[in-house]
Amino acid sequence: MAEKIYIRNASGELEPLEEKSFETEGLLQELIGQHPELLAGEQMRPDDPLRWILIKREMPIEGWALDHLLIDQHSRPTLVEVKRGSNREIRRTIVGQMLDYAATAAGVWSGDEMRRAFEEDVSKRGAGPLEELRKLLQPDDETDTEDLADEFWEKAATNLAATQLRLLFVADEIPPELERVVKFLNEQTRDNLEVLAVEVKQYPGQFGSALVSKVIGQVESKQSAQRPSVRRSEVRQEEVFGRCTPAGRKALQTLLDAAQKAGAYTSWGNNGLTISKYSSLTGRWPYVVRFNWWSENDNAPLALVMRRPEIYPLPPELQAVLRKWTDKFKEDDFVVPFTEFPRYDVGWAVTENDFVEHTDLITSRLMETLEEMSTV
Repeated sequence: MAEKIYIRNASGELEPLEEKSFETEGLLQELIGQHPELLAGEQMRPDDPLRWILIKREMPIEGWALDHLLIDQHSRPTLVEVKRGSNREIRRTIVGQMLDYAATAAGVWSGDEMRRAFEEDVSKRGAGPLEELRKLLQPDDETDTEDLADEFWEKAATNLAATQLRLLFVADEIPPELERVVKFLNEQTRDNLEVLAVEVKQYPGQFGSALVSKVIGQVESKQSAQRPSVRRSEVRQEEVFGRCTPAGRKALQTLLDAAQKAGAYTSWGNNGLTISKYSSLTGRWPYVVRFNWWSENDNAPLALVMRRPEIYPLPPELQAVLRKWTDKFKEDDFVVPFTEFPRYDVGWAVTENDFVEHTDLITSRLMETLEEMSTV
């Protein structure tokens, strides 16, 4: 039975509005493109409500097209696929498609490409790119808009390269199967990938349609529940350091301090961290190494890995520098081949104790790699 909501009119009488499915997916897609506030960013982040602007509808990606590419006020790209709840593809097919988009995005798009797509699309709609960006960011009046835009899109490129993405499945009805998958993915995904579903229902009435949005699939960790004012990245950093021994924390901090001085970018995930460096060859931030704890034991293995070239294609000169990074460990007896995710990563694993013992060596090799990346 269709749901109802009631509007109380001026005379005190109730007018029932009955839920009605969208006639076509195109109508719902157009609605989201014109009014991204329907994605209910206040439900996703009550203490910091999310806002979006549309980069482009039907954003090309490897022969396919994403329904909407949006970006929020924190420069985080948001990939949106819109379906009607009655479309059977929303139960399984669309999930695989979206994960494929997420795995491919950093290798296909760039910060400059997203910026161009946004500026071209906004111009076609008769608006100004800088004005739209100011509406999103809501800066102080004295902030220079050009500088603001450059900083915003530079950060967008960083987030894209570090896979700091948000995937949103949007429909007028989210089936239980999709809700179950979304919650599972949101619990398991690493590297700051957030997966959610948004249900948008319409209730036509005499004077227009009422639209009601609901976010589905959010998972709150115990740590974030205890620290509601702490941002997610800070919570994850605390979780990672909490898995280290005191010596491990000191060693990791030593490496992080050196990497940051070298201009690297650190992205915190559920199980570890990723260190990336900007490359002028690509205009992106390919990651150089991931340090991941795969269990909570004091002597847990850490991964010193790079992404496989076929998964993350890079110019040959840059690929050679990153390959040289992993080759530095070939003759070391304190590492073993990394086999956790052979399809995506190649590299080595080292125990925390050995990482502590060889911190200076590992740090110096990483600094050499970051330096070389700046020269190619």
